[in-house]
Amino acid sequence: MATFTPIRKPGLDSPMIIEGIAADLATVNQVITAAVQVWPSSERLKRLALTALHYTNADLQDFEFLLCYKAHACLGVAVWEPENVSFVSDKSSVALLHGLYVGQQHQHLGVGKLLLDEVHLRAEKRSFSGVYVRAERFSASYFEHVGYRQLAVNQGPGAVGCAYPYRFLGDLAARHSNAA
Repeated sequence: MATFTPIRKPGLDSPMIIEGIAADLATVNQVITAAVQVWPSSERLKRLALTALHYTNADLQDFEFLLCYKAHACLGVAVWEPENVSFVSDKSSVALLHGLYVGQQHQHLGVGKLLLDEVHLRAEKRSFSGVYVRAERFSASYFEHVGYRQLAVNQGPGAVGCAYPYRFLGDLAARHSNAA
């Protein structure tokens, strides 16, 4: 069961974001399992992916878990690395979004965007200039839809020797200029 410490004070029927703790890992992993089960992939690939995507207590030292709740139901989870030093350059640093998972029945309702907005706020508070994500092929259009740009093979964090094709960067400064 999650600890209900709202980050934002929502209306009665509004979703709220909480920061996950060790007791929330089972819920986090349940949301991930539900999301992965509807991926357009083979059952074998889903099974193998879940092994790598589930989190343990050891992950609490590296990742921050944000859970989106409405009533007592967890609708989605965002996992990011707030102390990521891997993607620092002379000019700026970018945060790593490790995962964004929304249950199928809650997709297309703004849950993923609400979670991403919270990651963006937290990244800005830590002076990150952007948020980097390695997306799955079938979620690439989502990240484009929310304003992330796909990186070329030789661009961005981890570009050297990176064969991962679906890498995206959300520019936090551009977010503010688009909102104005």
